[in-house]
Amino acid sequence: MCIELKEVTKDNWIDCISLSLYPEQEGNLASNVDSIAESKFEPNNQLRAIYKDRKVIGFLAFCVEDDPPDPKLYWIFRFMIDKDFQGQGYGTKALNLVIDEIKKLGAKRIHTMHKPKNKIAGKLYQKIVFSYIGSLDDGDLLMEMKIN
Repeated sequence: MCIELKEVTKDNWIDCISLSLYPEQEGNLASNVDSIAESKFEPNNQLRAIYKDRKVIGFLAFCVEDDPPDPKLYWIFRFMIDKDFQGQGYGTKALNLVIDEIKKLGAKRIHTMHKPKNKIAGKLYQKIVFSYIGSLDDGDLLMEMKIN
């Protein structure tokens, strides 16, 4: 399984916004086009296209904490795998790749979140060793991974 992360660029952003979820999943996260647009105004946002071989099959975004600034805390705030590629281990592989990238940037903690009804995301994050630590103002469940 050849999974890699590549920066989102003018060459692959259309592929990223063309990814889709199952109808029952659509309310679980912001659209990829919203995340790409937001990145133009949020300089800390890092966007990655998830590739299987030469095909974009997913999208993710992360950033360092900036309110207040904490160079040891990073957020994975967008993550999705296209519906046609879910349940095949690609999400686990992509998350491990981004976690490795974030570790190299000096992170000691990584936060992520998901909607309470998105049980699949919760199970995936727990499998990767994230733990629940609370909830956010919008009701999303907050998770953390500590890095030694």
